[in-house]
Amino acid sequence: MFLFLRNPSRAFSACAVGLLAFSGFSVAGGQAIQGDSELSGPPQMNVNYQAREPRLCKGLTAAPNPRQAAALVQCTMDVDRPTGLFLMQEVTLAMEAPRAYAGETDGNLAEIDMTAPVIALSGSLKVYWCSPVGPGYPAGRNCQMSPTPMAAGKCWKTTFGDWKCNLIGPTPNSRSGLAGPTTY
Repeated sequence: MFLFLRNPSRAFSACAVGLLAFSGFSVAGGQAIQGDSELSGPPQMNVNYQAREPRLCKGLTAAPNPRQAAALVQCTMDVDRPTGLFLMQEVTLAMEAPRAYAGETDGNLAEIDMTAPVIALSGSLKVYWCSPVGPGYPAGRNCQMSPTPMAAGKCWKTTFGDWKCNLIGPTPNSRSGLAGPTTY
C-alpha cells in the first residue's frame, strides 16, 4: 500500500486490474473473455449452491483460439456431481502449435479423434468446489477455492466433431468458507 501512495499511476493500475478481476472477465492469450461469449449464454444460477451452473457451450467445430479455449476449459471441466459443484474460474492460458495425436500422452482424452491435431495448453485457473447450502454450509460460505497457478492441459477434437479443452495442475493452497462464483 505504501508504494501506491507514492506512485498514483500504480494505484490506478492496481484498481483497474482489481475491477477487471471482479467484473466477470478472464484473460486468455491477452484477450478478455466476457461471460456471455459466443460459445455460451449468460451464467444461470443454481439455488442449491448459490453459485452459477456449470458452463455449457455449443459445439465448436474449428480449432479454438485462446479465448475460445479458455471458455472450453470451463465447458469441459465444470460439473455438478454428487460430491459437489466444481467450477473453473479465472482461466488464463497459452496455446502451443497443433501437433499430431500421440497415444502415450493423449489416449486418456475423452472421445478423442486420433486423426485430428492436439493443442497443448499451459496457464492457470481457480477451481471452486461448492457444497449445497444447508446446515454446516451457510450461503456465501459453502465453497472452497483452490488456485492452480501452474496448470497444463490440451484441446482436442472429439469423434463427434467438436472440441474440448482441459487444464489441470497442483493446487498449493486452498481457502474455504467462500461464496461460489456467479460469473464465467
